Amino acid sequence: GLITRSDVERAARPAATAGERRTPLSGFRKAVSATLSRSRAEIPEATVWVDVDATKLWELRAAYPDGPGLLAYLARFTVAALREYPVFNARVDTDRQEIVELDRIDLGLAVQGERGLVVPAVTGAERLTTTELDAEIRRVTAAARAGLVESGAGTFTLNNYGSFRVDGSAAIINHPQVAILGFGRIIDRPWVVDGTLCVRKITQMSFVFDHRVCDGGTAAGFMRCVADAVEDPASVIARW
Repeated sequence: GLITRSDVERAARPAATAGERRTPLSGFRKAVSATLSRSRAEIPEATVWVDVDATKLWELRAAYPDGPGLLAYLARFTVAALREYPVFNARVDTDRQEIVELDRIDLGLAVQGERGLVVPAVTGAERLTTTELDAEIRRVTAAARAGLVESGAGTFTLNNYGSFRVDGSAAIINHPQVAILGFGRIIDRPWVVDGTLCVRKITQMSFVFDHRVCDGGTAAGFMRCVADAVEDPASVIARW
């Protein structure tokens, strides 16, 4: 018998005309909208992408089914690339017109939670092994899907949109970060290896970056660092 806030808001809204169905933005959706709109308004972004042969990574995962998942390896390779290209683990101080590079890598992970997209972060990812990354990724993503954590203050975001069975995405940078890296689904595709046509496990990798912090050459270098690791994971794991 109580009149609630939702009752008042519903009564105050204009009546929907025929053929319309209106749903008010929740507080969560309003917060997401504000963040993404600010990103689009403030960041001059650019997108680059590359197709990557993930066959060796796929085989490595298959050889150790009880070991780290594919996302943990991708996180490891991303962290290694950020150590070589720290300009992407940064933010832009518009008041002082400075690029602020950050020592600690707090790796944000785009997760579809109960209320919508959230980006929890694995803090101090640069200190973790692949196995430790796997455990932490599973922990924060499970909590996010259950609605137990909100978006964290990550310094860089990794987006596995391949889990939705899509190949590519021009993602929006998670302000105030300066870049976001995404991977599409891994599928069988014809590929030329040493002049011979064969079937390989291919994924599309896309990278969206803030053009204020660097130009395309630096972005391409970062992408190739990750792509080369995916194509030859053993060498990177041994190195880092």
